[in-house]
Amino acid sequence: MLSLRNVIGIFIYVNIVSWLLLLVIYLLSSFGLTPVPFFGVGSDFYLKGLLLNLFILSVFFYYNSRLEKLKEIDFIELLTSLFITGLVTNTIALIVYAAMELSSNYLEAHHQERWLNLLYHINIGLLVIFLSKAFFYWKKLIMHQKTQRLQRLWTVYEYLLLISLLFNFFELDFNQPLFLLVLGGLILLALNLSFNFKWVVYLNAKEKWQSILLLSFITLFAIFFFQTVIRHSNHPYLTTNLNHSVYIIAIFAFVIFYTIFSMLVMVFNLPTTSVFEKKLEEIISFQKLSQSLQAGEQEAQVYEILLDSAVNTASADAAWLEITNENNEQVAFLHKGVDKEEISKLKRIIKRHNTRRIIDATFARNQEHDPLMEDLNEYGFKSMLTQKLVAHDHQLGNLTLLKNVKDGFDDDKKVLIKTFVRQASISIENFRLLAKTIEAERYKEEIKIARTVQKSLLPLPEELTVSKKMEIAAFSDSAQDVGGDYYDIYPIDNNRVMVIVGDVSGKGTNAAFNMAQMKGVFHSLAQFGLRTERFLYYANNALTNCLDRASFITVTILLIDDSAQKIEFARAGHCPTLYYHHQTKEVKYYQGKGMGLGILRNKLFSDHIEMQTLNYEEGDMLLLYTDGIIEAMNKEKEEYGYERLQDLVLANAHLSPDEINDKIITDLNHFSRGMPVHDDHTALLIKFKEGQADAQTDKRDPTQG
Repeated sequence: MLSLRNVIGIFIYVNIVSWLLLLVIYLLSSFGLTPVPFFGVGSDFYLKGLLLNLFILSVFFYYNSRLEKLKEIDFIELLTSLFITGLVTNTIALIVYAAMELSSNYLEAHHQERWLNLLYHINIGLLVIFLSKAFFYWKKLIMHQKTQRLQRLWTVYEYLLLISLLFNFFELDFNQPLFLLVLGGLILLALNLSFNFKWVVYLNAKEKWQSILLLSFITLFAIFFFQTVIRHSNHPYLTTNLNHSVYIIAIFAFVIFYTIFSMLVMVFNLPTTSVFEKKLEEIISFQKLSQSLQAGEQEAQVYEILLDSAVNTASADAAWLEITNENNEQVAFLHKGVDKEEISKLKRIIKRHNTRRIIDATFARNQEHDPLMEDLNEYGFKSMLTQKLVAHDHQLGNLTLLKNVKDGFDDDKKVLIKTFVRQASISIENFRLLAKTIEAERYKEEIKIARTVQKSLLPLPEELTVSKKMEIAAFSDSAQDVGGDYYDIYPIDNNRVMVIVGDVSGKGTNAAFNMAQMKGVFHSLAQFGLRTERFLYYANNALTNCLDRASFITVTILLIDDSAQKIEFARAGHCPTLYYHHQTKEVKYYQGKGMGLGILRNKLFSDHIEMQTLNYEEGDMLLLYTDGIIEAMNKEKEEYGYERLQDLVLANAHLSPDEINDKIITDLNHFSRGMPVHDDHTALLIKFKEGQADAQTDKRDPTQG
């Protein structure tokens, strides 16, 4: 397989041979030795046209091959190289022109004609070399940051230009409509292409002045060569008339158009160049400063800005952005120019081919004969750029850009995309750190408020002394900083007291605020002295409008009448009530049917309530508690349970309520042996000091030992 270097060498040999053959044909003709007729025509005109085209094509493809090797572009070096070529070719052309003028005074007519044609053919070679190099160098500038549309337009222009070489076989001129039509079309395409100057913005003020100077000389060189073509019409003895070549005239027009337009663009941009450079320095400084600051009000905005900036800057045809959290779970996925189904297929192709993906943070795939790009080409993509989002040595996501053109991502684009990604990564990381800080501060503030609220919701110890006939003690402890357990007492009149113990579903601040709602409902309804089943019915209606669907409250409500030494109680899904009968030294659990408040939110709730009544006597005790006590677990995963609580109360019944509560707390801690508390636990104990009647229930006596 031929290497690019060998191909270039072949074109050089063809250049030399075709030009020498063109010169030989002329010399043979001038000595009357006409070559073999070509295509049956007794003239050497077609053979000259063939050799001229062969020479033009060999120069054309020589510079095209050289251009393929030119991967990195230094705009000033490129212009300087073209200037040097123009200077050398014009210097030689001027020497040839001077020789032609001097020889016309000293040579005989037939010798003069041969000598002038020989010199003129040297000028043809120089002209074609200069124009071809300028043509391809301007192509390189025009195709900087190319788009698919621009590439297609250039391809059409090149093919039409090569097709126009056919006119070198005919003596057509500006008087023929076909000649004017083809030439006009090529000139219009050249004008269209000549308005692409994206490379100019990368030049600073000094480089623009250098470029203007170089372009001025290149313009003069092109004009000088163009004059040599026009001057041919004044010398009919010159055998090769380039005035009939659509290719030469069209390429002249293109080179001069783009050279002059480039100079004008730079001249108009000079006044703003210094301002632009200053702003650029400010942007870079801001970028360095903003590395430690949060960008954007929301993290999602950073994702959108990154994707839009990358796509617009690189002129990408498709792109997607994946964002992950600390657990490498996808939290965001944005895409442009391609749907999710196609992205899935492309990702499978990339994963199958690309082993560097897990090693390098940045890489671009532009190469020909790349297996990965050959597979992606089936979806219309010819170049790819991938950039990882990384902050503090952990990956935040991945950005992938795709273009429909080959070599779509140059070094400038890769640096810019990397800068965007780095800034976005810092912004995302800062946002997450800031969000965590805000969340922590908000949580602390919520806890502080909730503690204050919860403390104000529970009655003070002195507020529990509401009757000389009852001794009441209570304690409450939360699994978290705040909890949802609730107890309260409300004296209705001189003889009646209402007592409640409740447990709000959930934990933390949400449970604490639901607990506050329960207190408001309790104090609102307790003052009416309702029977316990009606109290629960109205409480359920009130809380239905307060609690969210996922929340509920279990309660036990007591209505104690001192005058009758009678207890009326009902429960709404709460733990069974523990009762100690002093006379029989017996401890029982009283449990009636009931459903938590907020679970059933209609009139049918009353069907799930059962009210019980109980007469008490001196020395009896009643314990209300929450499930955090009986469900507490030890290291063996055993629960504290109803039986252990029952035995503890029976063993310590002779003590005061405060002392019994202390025993419960001590025994509970000993049982758990350092295990974390998983639920709030509360207990309220009432001991009756005097009584008249035996303890009995008016309804069925559902007990549980």
